[in-house]
Amino acid sequence: MKTFEKNSPKWEKNEILQQLEIFKDLYKHRPIKENIHGMRFQHMFATFFILKKLNPSFVIESGVFRGQSTWLIENTLPNSEILAIDIDLSKREYISKKAKYSNIDFKNQNFSNIPNDTLVFLDDHVNHYERLQQAKFFNIKNIILEDNYLTEKGDFYTLNHAYDNKGFNHNYTKLSLLKTFLIFSNELVKKLFSKKYIFQFEKIKSRLRDYPPNENDFKNIEKNIKTYFEFPNLSNILSKNLDLSKEELNSYNHLTYIELY
Repeated sequence: MKTFEKNSPKWEKNEILQQLEIFKDLYKHRPIKENIHGMRFQHMFATFFILKKLNPSFVIESGVFRGQSTWLIENTLPNSEILAIDIDLSKREYISKKAKYSNIDFKNQNFSNIPNDTLVFLDDHVNHYERLQQAKFFNIKNIILEDNYLTEKGDFYTLNHAYDNKGFNHNYTKLSLLKTFLIFSNELVKKLFSKKYIFQFEKIKSRLRDYPPNENDFKNIEKNIKTYFEFPNLSNILSKNLDLSKEELNSYNHLTYIELY
């Protein structure tokens, strides 16, 4: 399958392997040992490596889930400020004493006075095209896409989907559709009985993720990209050096670093 490349950073293989040895010790102390549906070794190491190289003074994490990535960021960059965002913070198992938490969506935050070296870590499974537009609007240049699924993979529209001009077709289960219908009905009833109630459309939109193909999406994104780098799959190296389960070893969804102009 074709892949996109642009001005890949000069990160040598030997340097990656050296940092891998350092990260292995840190990984042993992770708070959530079996982080099902969350970050695992490969993506945690890739994020660790990129954060070390860039050393941003302010990190925005969009998508907290159980809190493993928050733990990783604060232990990788102990001197950096962290804003951890999730519209549902109730699933946290690890809660940082250092990070600031917010349940206000990334696009609705006040980023009018943030440092120039700010980095946003996107693991919220929201349409990448929209998130990159928002990052550009906020003048955030450094971005990590935790899951940049290839075509026919994943549960939302990614940058790789845009590159292949395939759009995204979300295969909903009957239970998922029923839950979406109940949420919609609940919002509709509230609106009918109170004219002042503001319909929470985002609750519905976040669940309906179908996206039609649009050949202009990647053209519009690409002209704003200065650097594009998909962190390599290290499963072959890790299988020789680490005692990881096959599931964790193969947990790789094309984590991507982007620098915008």
